[in-house]
Amino acid sequence: MCNTLLPLACTACLAFVLLAGLGCLDNLAAPDKPALPATLNWGASSDSSSDGEAVEATRLSVSNATLDDLRSRLKAFKFVEPVENSGFEYGFNGAFMKQLVSHWLNKYNWRVWEDRLNSFPNYFTRIEGLKVHFMHLKPSKKGVKKRVPLLILHGWPGSVFEFYKLIPLLTTPDTDGLAFEVVAPSIPGYGWSEAAKKRGFSAAACARVFDKLMVRLGYRQYYIQGGDWGAGIGHIITREFPERVLGFHTNMPMQPFRQPSVIVQMIAGSFIPDGILFSKKDGQKIFPYFEKLSDIIRESGYMHIQATRPDTIGHALSDSPVGLAAYILEKFSVWTDPQNRLSQTGNLIGPKAAFSLDELLTNVMIYWTTGSITSSVRLYKEVFSENRETTMAYFSIPSDVPHGVASFSNELSRVPERIVRVTHPNLLHYADFDHGGHFAAFELPDLMNSEVRAFVRAAEDFHAKKRSPLGEGKEL
Repeated sequence: MCNTLLPLACTACLAFVLLAGLGCLDNLAAPDKPALPATLNWGASSDSSSDGEAVEATRLSVSNATLDDLRSRLKAFKFVEPVENSGFEYGFNGAFMKQLVSHWLNKYNWRVWEDRLNSFPNYFTRIEGLKVHFMHLKPSKKGVKKRVPLLILHGWPGSVFEFYKLIPLLTTPDTDGLAFEVVAPSIPGYGWSEAAKKRGFSAAACARVFDKLMVRLGYRQYYIQGGDWGAGIGHIITREFPERVLGFHTNMPMQPFRQPSVIVQMIAGSFIPDGILFSKKDGQKIFPYFEKLSDIIRESGYMHIQATRPDTIGHALSDSPVGLAAYILEKFSVWTDPQNRLSQTGNLIGPKAAFSLDELLTNVMIYWTTGSITSSVRLYKEVFSENRETTMAYFSIPSDVPHGVASFSNELSRVPERIVRVTHPNLLHYADFDHGGHFAAFELPDLMNSEVRAFVRAAEDFHAKKRSPLGEGKEL
């Protein structure tokens, strides 16, 4: 009996794999679009203030008392002896922490970076009971032939500061006169944006808040660029408000795990030679499967803590600036290049450093001076513990919105072009790079500027062809 059934079973499995490889299963059992959170006021129950439509300019500032308190805590820093001959394999190296704290105390000047942050126009507006911070920059009139609205979204453990080098590039017209009107909000609970006071503020809730922000600013249609949480939020906006999204570019596409064909292809690809299901280039992004899975497990311990008990780790990080810096900057080391974990400095200084210490400390300072680390990590709890099925469903729902991807070699979880197309039939731009990490806008602003522009040109041409009665549009 077994001898009879085995060939049949193998034949059936092979047929299933081949169907998946041919794309016949790509839309099988795609999940339904979830309902958005019912809560429309995330502020304190005792706060009855309405949203209104007001948008208020502001200047970001930190009191001298806050800076004095920080200095006293840094001076009381307790040294952690590292294991001999270790780099960042055990986490942030204690010997290098001595150097970092010395730099923080003696060389770093927050006021210089505060002024730089205030060189961008900053605003507050109230949406769904929350005071939302955002930067809003428009290009000068000189040389501009076409203005394109762009919502750029950060993630964790980053902030809007990640975009401080990219924004001026985007708002400067290129040789064809294309420039962007940039809106860069802080996710609620991050930086200067107020944190939700009620349970349930998920990535989907944030997506609705940011769409309302764009509409409030007068943008009925707009483009999106995002990585990390910004990628997840951007994915959801394209599913919930597709009529308003002209295109979505990301440097961290989401895995559509609830698409059955994707699961089959990823498992089968472990045993089938290159060139049948995946090209060699795409196959290297996800295979050997268990080796890649091991890499993800090694780097995702933080996620389990934040998705289960965010306030517990929040108490520790909110009380120690050194602990906060270690927790955040270790990610800027190993997520920029996993090989950085072998260096005693994490390559946060020296010829291989992607960022200056002042840049890195400014990002840490935003979390410290706003007291936002605990509320920032709660987003993991809301997404992965409280609303996991909802969020995963969004990532597996197909979208016709024009899509673009920049795939960097050191991104922890990469998605092959073939799999991206399962849920994005209008994938207009997919670029592979043999360098670059998780914080692409921060690390490679010139390249990201070029990537966003290349995608937007492709999307504008796509829309022009749809509008043309002959099916052809004038290239931008």
